[in-house]
Amino acid sequence: MVGNNINEIKIMQKTKFKIQGIKCDNCLLLIEEKLKSKDGVVKVKVDQISNKGVVIYDKQKIDESDIYKTIEEIGGFKVEKIEDGIKNTEDNANYDNPSGSREIKSPIEKTSNNRGVYAVIAVFAIIFLLVNFIPKADTGTQISGSVQNNQQQVQQQDQPAKQAGLQTFSITKDDHIRGNINATVTLVEFSDFECPFCERIYPTMNQILKDYKDKVRLVYKHFPLGFHPNAQKAAEASECASDQGKFWEYHDKIFENQPSGLSLEKFKQWAKDLGLNSGKFNDCLDSGKYAQKIQTDFQEGSQKGVNGTPATFINGQLVSGALPYDSFKQIIDNLLK
Repeated sequence: MVGNNINEIKIMQKTKFKIQGIKCDNCLLLIEEKLKSKDGVVKVKVDQISNKGVVIYDKQKIDESDIYKTIEEIGGFKVEKIEDGIKNTEDNANYDNPSGSREIKSPIEKTSNNRGVYAVIAVFAIIFLLVNFIPKADTGTQISGSVQNNQQQVQQQDQPAKQAGLQTFSITKDDHIRGNINATVTLVEFSDFECPFCERIYPTMNQILKDYKDKVRLVYKHFPLGFHPNAQKAAEASECASDQGKFWEYHDKIFENQPSGLSLEKFKQWAKDLGLNSGKFNDCLDSGKYAQKIQTDFQEGSQKGVNGTPATFINGQLVSGALPYDSFKQIIDNLLK
């Protein structure tokens, strides 16, 4: 039994990396989930601030290259391996240490840290002297300072309102609306057909429309990300399908088949599968008829604070990322009270 445990320890490997190209909320959470589901991966940790991660894995079951390939395929990310070494000592402190050991700082490092503490103390001492022993300014300066403080207080009071400032949308019959057009709650979703998180939130939106029936309407807007090579054409294809009255059917078709990959050939085949006039659809798609319409949606989203997908405005309140159903439910329930 002891020999078997030793063998298991020997095959365990650790790789550290940094992920480039993170442009959407919850991307790192999905990466962790995907890696944890891979056979041979023992432990995964990705830092939400630095975008750096570490994976402990069984080399007999999965290769390091397979780990990086999995990350890159999730959303077109680029993975940069972090080599072990002295220069990465500080980075390593951010990750789980399987051995449970801790770094012991040298006397020189300790001295350097102490100097930093002394410097901070000295700065505070100088500020204390300036505040308490320098003669007070004249009345005019005090009045000016009072006015300035009042202005700051007004700005601070306005700040929450600005942060919570709700976006407004002019919804017309030309928009893609699913659900009751006169519903109390409106979800405006900026989405990318090639985004894995948009595919992930797709069933969530369907469940919301099912559970809330006439109380909620969903408005779909395009936000194709530049690093998704097929997203723009997928959006144009959905508009070409809309020409023949089947936007939502085509919308569903794309998301249901997204995991198998997107391509121009598939867009045309899916149109045929849905019974659309292939000649009209293909001409529409090849001509780029709706390219500008897609960009208009994208520009609108950018102006309203969208910087990744999915981005959903619930009665004007921005909710970023593929949040779970319960998170949307809580917001909607509060609006319906």
